[in-house]
Amino acid sequence: MPQPPIPAMLAKMQGRVRMHMPGHKGDAPPGFGDVFAWDVTELPATDDLFAPKRAIARAEKLAAASACAGHTLLLTGGATAGVLAMVLSAVPPGGALILPRDCHHSALSACVLADARPVFVQPRRHGGLLYTAAEDVETALRGCPDATAVLLTRPDYKGVCADAARVAQAAHAAGAVLLVDEAHGAHLNWTDVIPNAGACGADMWVQSAHKTLPALTGAAWLHVRDPRGADRARAMLRLVHTSSPSFPILASLDSARAYMDGPGTQALAALYAAAADFWSALGQRRPGLRNAHTNLRQIPGLCCDAARLVIDPTAMGYTGSELRAILSNEDIDVEMADARHTVLIPSVSDPPGALDRVLRQLCALPAKPPLTLSEPSAGERAPETVMGVRKAALAPARWVSLPRAAGRVAAACAGAYPPGIPLVVPGERISQETVRALAQSPQCFGVRRGSLRCVASL
Repeated sequence: MPQPPIPAMLAKMQGRVRMHMPGHKGDAPPGFGDVFAWDVTELPATDDLFAPKRAIARAEKLAAASACAGHTLLLTGGATAGVLAMVLSAVPPGGALILPRDCHHSALSACVLADARPVFVQPRRHGGLLYTAAEDVETALRGCPDATAVLLTRPDYKGVCADAARVAQAAHAAGAVLLVDEAHGAHLNWTDVIPNAGACGADMWVQSAHKTLPALTGAAWLHVRDPRGADRARAMLRLVHTSSPSFPILASLDSARAYMDGPGTQALAALYAAAADFWSALGQRRPGLRNAHTNLRQIPGLCCDAARLVIDPTAMGYTGSELRAILSNEDIDVEMADARHTVLIPSVSDPPGALDRVLRQLCALPAKPPLTLSEPSAGERAPETVMGVRKAALAPARWVSLPRAAGRVAAACAGAYPPGIPLVVPGERISQETVRALAQSPQCFGVRRGSLRCVASL
């Protein structure tokens, strides 16, 4: 496998006298390993992320080829930086952005920065899973002819993939562009199981490499279909991205791409096969631990990423959170859990036998009486909008305890984390059901010591 251009550049930097930042000068404190050696800055011998001419420029071209994009920008600020740059690129101040209500909270931050008006598409629920219906996006486009962009989340945190091709067709027919938050689908560039967003017609899409590929946290790509839009995307990225990008993260991003272009493609195919074997064995030995994706297979246009394992243990008498705790006690840590589901993210970097170990623990579970769970309502009904999202987010605010927050107007997004989906967004009136949901969530964003940030004057 040829050496990726960014690691090759950084290897040549070793042994030079460093009269520049960062202050560690490539020498790690005791016990920190050798990652510090590649942590340099923009120099004549390196490259500049915002004006690339050498190694970073070559890495961008290679990444674009892997994703079948017109141009690709490298990110060290995660998919969040890419989402912000996409929206700033596509939506003018005061413009409308159509997006699913169960989007990541970074999309709402983008609306604040871009002064965009969010037009929400309420998710549908089937078999305990949320999904965005293409027909609902089409309805939103007809009702909002001034929308310049649609933002779609695909796959979502639980691997559900909306019908991006149909949404792209509808958006383009309405004169809008399609932006896709594909943070959880970076691996889709190297498989025929599910097409990536670009293959479905997206105009810009963001992929978070560190979520499913062997890359450091914060490593991501921003892909642009039309290379003529790359200059504006890079200019918008500079507004929201650090001016001191991490070269170790860039190197890991380039290395992950190189690995996936080589043996990683076969490793990913093996991962999908292992996932299929996992469900087959679990179905034979513990049929009460069900594949939640099965519930959505009957809905036309939807698909689910089989590399995301979403277990519904309720028929065995367990909540998703209880199953997570059981696995954690056996030194198996899962990605997330809620009342109904436990979510596992296997990857091409798992050690041999990792899924087999999970399978053994699951098959050892004793069965209990099945659980019947009511569907949650918080976040699935359109709340009252009192003021614009930007105005509310930038207004004078104060922290209000959860019991007293109902009826107030939110000044910030808040919700369970993971998955990072806001139950309330700036400018919306906080409902009692949202307060209850936040109070019951073990881990939240936007909540500080049991209080919510509310607009002070309302």
